[in-house]
Amino acid sequence: MGATGRFAEAIVSALALRDDTWGEIRLLAPGMSTRTLSIRGQEQPIEVLREDSFDGVDIALFNLAPQITHEWTAVAVGAGAVVVDASAAHRADPDVPLVVPGINSEFVAQRPKGVVALPGPVTWGLIDAAHVLHQGWELQHLVVTGLIAAVSKSDRGVARLREEMYTVAADPAIGQHPGDVRAAVSDLPVASPFPAPLALNVIPWVGHADEGGYTSAELAVSEEVRKVLGLHDTVPVVVTLVQVPVVQAHSMALHARCARPITIDKVRQACIAAPALVHLDEQTGEVPTPVDSVGIDPRFVGRIRQPKGAGHHVDLFVSADTTRRGASAMLLVADLLRDEMAAS
Repeated sequence: MGATGRFAEAIVSALALRDDTWGEIRLLAPGMSTRTLSIRGQEQPIEVLREDSFDGVDIALFNLAPQITHEWTAVAVGAGAVVVDASAAHRADPDVPLVVPGINSEFVAQRPKGVVALPGPVTWGLIDAAHVLHQGWELQHLVVTGLIAAVSKSDRGVARLREEMYTVAADPAIGQHPGDVRAAVSDLPVASPFPAPLALNVIPWVGHADEGGYTSAELAVSEEVRKVLGLHDTVPVVVTLVQVPVVQAHSMALHARCARPITIDKVRQACIAAPALVHLDEQTGEVPTPVDSVGIDPRFVGRIRQPKGAGHHVDLFVSADTTRRGASAMLLVADLLRDEMAAS
């Protein structure tokens, strides 16, 4: 469902790397599309979504706008399908499990509404590292600074960033005087989804205004991390999201306070042992960056540090292509559902 975007392309790409354990695969979208996607080496058309589109379907992978997701989720579940939803529509629902395979896979089986939700893109980038810390030393306080790529605004955001970069790149004087960047990009034909210029700039505002001075996106990440890790309400998860002039992969700086004493060496060892993480050692000149993370599944983690005299604290940095991460995780959830259905 929603087979026309970057996420669908990532799903199809990930499918090509996996064993073919599926029967019929349908590509659906709510509007007409002339596009095709390659499934099992053959170009397959994207069909228009209809009331009978889910007849005979066991598992439905959803990536639609949240405002229409509930309607079509009800149709799919009513037809007998289990829905795996990548949108924000069901994440906060207490009757819908929010699942990250390898962290809380067991909750896939607990779905009273017939729906399994997946976290949002920012959470995908940080959850593996946060889980390593919580599993090993029990999180008591987590501070996240997310450096959010233009793809967070889909193709519109990427197109706008590129137009701005083309515009400002030729003039070496731009960016040195008040208002000059805004003036340079003010007449671009591509409308901006950002509240300020993104080229030569960073914007500490992602989402909409919400309670306590936080944005809706920041509070959503906080609640998703809390739900996936099973954190108690008294454990603060403080999130600040900053839009940066990067095309696709997101990065996060994490500061954690843990219940048990923690050391840099043990955190490094835990990150190396984690199947979802690749540890980069700054001592050898390697640090996580978004341009190295784009297009691959593992999350890069590095810059592991500890303030002097603060044996319960640790800092680290993560970069991840969260589109790839989310697509792979969606297929892993589908695998879990397939195995459950085969066993029943």
